[in-house]
Amino acid sequence: MRRATEEAFGEGALDAPPGRWRRGKRMHVPFNKGARKALELSLRHAISLKRNHIGAGHVLLGVLHDRDSPAVWILKTSGVDVHAVRTEVTRLITSEAA
Repeated sequence: MRRATEEAFGEGALDAPPGRWRRGKRMHVPFNKGARKALELSLRHAISLKRNHIGAGHVLLGVLHDRDSPAVWILKTSGVDVHAVRTEVTRLITSEAA
C-alpha cells in the first residue's frame, strides 16, 4: 500500500510533517489517522477491482469499509443499509469498465 501510494503521490505522502505557510503557499498537510486509513482502503479497493486509479467510488468504499467510522454510524442511524450501498457502489465501479 505504502509503495503504491508514494508512487502516485510522492515519497512520504502518508507521513509528511504538518503543513505550514511558505511564501504564500500552503505546504502539505498530513491526513489524520482515520482519513489515512480510508485512503489506504480506497487504494486496496481499487487494486482488488483491478483499476489503475482511485476514483470517488473507491474513496467511498474506503470510508464505508470501517464499520466503526463516523460515516457508517451516521448512515446506519439514518436507516441506510450500508452493505447495500457498498454492493451498489462496487457494481457501479465494475460496470464502468464493461
